[in-house]
Amino acid sequence: MSFSLIQLAENNLSNGVFNDAKLVGSGYKLINVKDMYVGDQVDIKNLTLLNIGEPEFKRNQVKYGDIFFTRSSIVPSGIAYSNVNLSNDDDITFDGHLMKMSPDLNLVVPYYLSAKFKTWTLRKRFISRGKQSTMTTIGQSDISDILVEIPSIEEQQKIASFLTSVDSRISQLTEKHRLLKEYKKGVMQQIFSQQLRFKDEDGKAFPEWEEKQFADVFNRKTTKNKDNNLNVLTISAQQGLVSQLEYFNKSVSAKDVTGYYLLERGDFAYNKSYSKGYPMGAIKPLNKYDSGVVSTLYICFRPKANHCEFFFEQFFNGGLLNSEIAKIAQEGARNHGLLNVSVKEFFDDIKMSIPCLKEQQKIAQLLKSIDKKIDAVEQQVEQTKLFKKGLLQQMFV
Repeated sequence: MSFSLIQLAENNLSNGVFNDAKLVGSGYKLINVKDMYVGDQVDIKNLTLLNIGEPEFKRNQVKYGDIFFTRSSIVPSGIAYSNVNLSNDDDITFDGHLMKMSPDLNLVVPYYLSAKFKTWTLRKRFISRGKQSTMTTIGQSDISDILVEIPSIEEQQKIASFLTSVDSRISQLTEKHRLLKEYKKGVMQQIFSQQLRFKDEDGKAFPEWEEKQFADVFNRKTTKNKDNNLNVLTISAQQGLVSQLEYFNKSVSAKDVTGYYLLERGDFAYNKSYSKGYPMGAIKPLNKYDSGVVSTLYICFRPKANHCEFFFEQFFNGGLLNSEIAKIAQEGARNHGLLNVSVKEFFDDIKMSIPCLKEQQKIAQLLKSIDKKIDAVEQQVEQTKLFKKGLLQQMFV
């Protein structure tokens, strides 16, 4: 395989337009910094709009095959992160926080070159050119003399075609994953609105759901950590209760955790901090470890006998307690991001409509089977991404 060298300076490097917030919302499509981190080509369908004048647009018009680089970042590894435009739309411009490179399409397949720019081998070269102060920055003069080795255009096309087929597989799996999650969401809505009911082994309908006080279903857990268990837990939206050491790569708790609550597998903890997707805080079970400890800011509890833990995990994940928590949360009263929810009101005033144990188990079984399919597809997505990453490293050594 024969190779040739191209110099970045020969590929029309330029900076983009000033992104004035007052001009956002109409006008030309704008490729922004955030578009460098989504997919393997710029997603034209999701671009913001910027209302600039025609002369400025003409000077900064984006064409098919243009490649973009981020110019600044808080951390060095964030500079010169790139993506490529593979659209023929003629109404696209780009943000001034980006640099644009317009390669010679007679010599370069843009997707191939963009994929090469994403490899660590080339990323290291870009990062080494950065200037560090409060921010790390990189400009046209910093990268203009970089030489990049490329094969013949025919070989580039073959490689790009193969990588595109891998991308297509990733896109298909990602869409399948999204659809499965939507399907589960729909099933849960039917179950918890009681539109979808189950029958017992004899084909008979289960009893009607009963409205119960939270304290009728759960026992509060307040066991203190007398044996100094050092597995300090935190709540992750995706992973549930996880070790701080795993999640943060360090412990962010107090040195003495003997006053923390001790949890065992199957216990639940309610974090009153509101976060994205959890406007009333998150409730998660401990199912990753046999035991662990949490701050006394958490409200901890365990299902009483004749109740199914996994049913309630799904119930809480679906946000089905939010309206009840909202009733007892002190309106407007937040302390360092924590909802003002009293333990007494949590157990005494919250009410929930739930089925009998046998129907809880049937519901849990169905939702577990859907979760297994979702997890399997998610693993396929990650494995295919790793496969592609390995290919890139082998192809672009």
